[in-house]
Amino acid sequence: MNSRDFVSATKWTEAQVQRLAWITLLLSFAACIGLSILIPWRIVTYFRTAYIGTPARVSALSGILRLEHPEREPVAITPGAAYPRLTEGDLLITDAQSQGLVIFSEPLFPTPPDLAAVQIYPNTQVEVRYARYPRFGISPEPARLTLYVRAGRIRVIRLESRRALELVIQTPHGQAEVLSGALAVEVQNDRADFTVRSGEARVGNSTGIRIVRSDQRARIGLDGRVEGPLGAGRNLLPSLFQAPLPERKVEDPVPPGQWAIFQFVKQPGESLGTVAQTSDAGRRVLAISRSGFDHAQTGVFVVLNQDVRDFRSLQLHISLKILSQDVAVCGVVGTECPLMIRLEYKDINGSDRQWLQGFYAIGEVSPQTPGSCLPQVCPPPYNMHIRVPLGEWYTFDSGNLIESLRAIGAPPATLTRLRIYASGHSYSVMFSELELIGEE
Repeated sequence: MNSRDFVSATKWTEAQVQRLAWITLLLSFAACIGLSILIPWRIVTYFRTAYIGTPARVSALSGILRLEHPEREPVAITPGAAYPRLTEGDLLITDAQSQGLVIFSEPLFPTPPDLAAVQIYPNTQVEVRYARYPRFGISPEPARLTLYVRAGRIRVIRLESRRALELVIQTPHGQAEVLSGALAVEVQNDRADFTVRSGEARVGNSTGIRIVRSDQRARIGLDGRVEGPLGAGRNLLPSLFQAPLPERKVEDPVPPGQWAIFQFVKQPGESLGTVAQTSDAGRRVLAISRSGFDHAQTGVFVVLNQDVRDFRSLQLHISLKILSQDVAVCGVVGTECPLMIRLEYKDINGSDRQWLQGFYAIGEVSPQTPGSCLPQVCPPPYNMHIRVPLGEWYTFDSGNLIESLRAIGAPPATLTRLRIYASGHSYSVMFSELELIGEE
């Protein structure tokens, strides 16, 4: 049909037909231009904003950790049996005897580095609300983690990662964004406390925002008012993981506040072992290793000379990983743990005392391999050595040492020296997040 036939059939004029043709042509051209812009834009937007779930594994440090999800059956997580499939919507619950550790990792790597670590203390409920990572490496978007603490206490460590991370901890009272370092969060019925152990956090709600830095805390009450920065317990230890580490004997004079390496071997000529500052999956760590046939000790120590008579609280915190050991448990007298912490002090009577805590990963406690240092070798208190999963990170908090040492009649007056070392024949361990928090 030509235009004249179309005109006669529709009774349109020639001008009207031409106008319709031009409109159709212009609309087609506009659609073509629009699609040529929209399709690439949508593709680019998808590559920039597409997310996948962030891999996360959960370990029970003690007791039984309960995992609940609205669409799945509850799961009981026990020590030594990590749960590798934590997802959004999962609720982690601890009771009075249980603690847990959650590690969020970067996907898309053969050996994925870790993004963040979360320690869950007893009597705590924490929900994973958001755990996403950009699907494509070209995306400029950050990884995003959001946790909601319903009740209890957690400690969050933001680790060094390849990609920027938006790490948010929500509570019924307000929230905190962890900008760097480590943040402790405690939620009670009438308030939420946010304590920065290292680094920096942004704490607040709709009523206000506070920037909180190392050894500071903020509090949000029922009225929503944000208080802070407030004073918090301070770390009594100097920096270790980037500090110079000269080699010394423990008995040598060392300036207070300076870390030093010490090495001891029973048989001259055997390997002294090595101490190295390195990193592991985004953590700054100190790695200790040795291969030998007879007894040795390898580690670091620092002279403190810190008066603590006016302190109401003193708590040691450390994360550790045992990679190998050849002596079962901690040896025949309980002094050869692959990682040992020895805090030396003078009590209020001026007597020399020590607090000793050992960790091991292999062997069973028996008369031949005791569960603590024997009385004929070590003075009290006789802390039970702690078994940790082999090759997994484990977080330890000592509790209030002021109270526990006072309970045995030996309250500390002056902290003299702290040693962190491996003991045995052959061992490989590493540790991170070493803190000795004192509150006056």
